[in-house]
Amino acid sequence: MFSNQVIAMSASKPSLSTRERAIPYAARGALGGASIEHYLHAASALERDHMVREGFEPGSLDAFAHRFGRSGRSLAQLLGVAPATYDRRVREGKPLSQDDSDRVARLIDVERAATRVFGDEAAAREWLGAPIPALGGAIPIELLVTTPGHQAVMNALRRIMAGTAA
Repeated sequence: MFSNQVIAMSASKPSLSTRERAIPYAARGALGGASIEHYLHAASALERDHMVREGFEPGSLDAFAHRFGRSGRSLAQLLGVAPATYDRRVREGKPLSQDDSDRVARLIDVERAATRVFGDEAAAREWLGAPIPALGGAIPIELLVTTPGHQAVMNALRRIMAGTAA
């Protein structure tokens, strides 16, 4: 009888679209799109996923980029967003694409991992912007444009944490 009650209750609930389920997580910024500040404090991976799918609003990228001594436009370009695309999205009040937002999310996740490894955000950002021998002399932040590059940076951080990286 209990299982029949569960079936009856679930049948009476209206079905929500993916877009409707994402609304509580949207945390829209001033120009439309998800706020990176909200992403930084999201309670779950699912909430962060919804924000990336929504797209980050360019204004929040500008605020986040200052942590790296950059403008939002230059950080976006470093992460593979064409300057004209970034400018158009700012001008039109549109969020970054899902792919562009995903690259920003990779940077956020790598910065967090590097902060755990090095003990503070300044040291993490310094490491992210310097050539790293364990990465063939590449600069970690520049590798975040691709998934394999992101994986290489995360693997380097894991090796440092384990004490096996030079």
